[in-house]
Amino acid sequence: MLKLPNALLIGALVAQVLLFPALDRIAGGRAFLVVFEWLILALALRAARAKTHQSRLGYLFLLPAVVLHVLAAFTTLPGLYPASLVTQAAFHGFVVWSLLRYVFSDDVMTIDELLAAASMYILLAFAFAYLYALIEFLHPGAFFINPINNPDGTVGWWELLYFSFTCLTSVGFGEITPVADAARAVVMLQQMAGVLYVALLISRMTQMQARRRS
Repeated sequence: MLKLPNALLIGALVAQVLLFPALDRIAGGRAFLVVFEWLILALALRAARAKTHQSRLGYLFLLPAVVLHVLAAFTTLPGLYPASLVTQAAFHGFVVWSLLRYVFSDDVMTIDELLAAASMYILLAFAFAYLYALIEFLHPGAFFINPINNPDGTVGWWELLYFSFTCLTSVGFGEITPVADAARAVVMLQQMAGVLYVALLISRMTQMQARRRS
């Protein structure tokens, strides 16, 4: 597993998705989630620098993301929450870009590169979820959730992460729909990114298979 940093990253991301609904509602659960998210950020940076050697640039994105995330989680100072969302989206975007370079760096598809492709897809959903949370913060009501599925009327990061995966996989909106123009604009970008990513990955693997045969 130590030689496959993206395997650890995927495991941590899946664990966060599974643990978040339960831990976010219990005492001390939020603190555990913050620590766990630190682990994910560290694993993401390790996976991104596995072959790209961009550690300095990575730390420039990582450090403000970690500091602002902690401050926003445990304090109520104005401006910290949107700043945290911006730095989180920027860091996840940097990791996606680094993993993309890693996957397309040579003509041999290793197991870790396949795992990197999967990690990149998941992290792309996380990056857009932070952007959606920022839009909802700046424009409350930018996303509408069917009241039957949202009795308390709140639109949190968890709901927007679910919505982000819905857009990325192009399975349809379901009970959450974008209402504001800014939200719809970012949704269109994510939909295009999701379709292009799958097309690029299939094209890459087909090209590599053709070269191997020749």
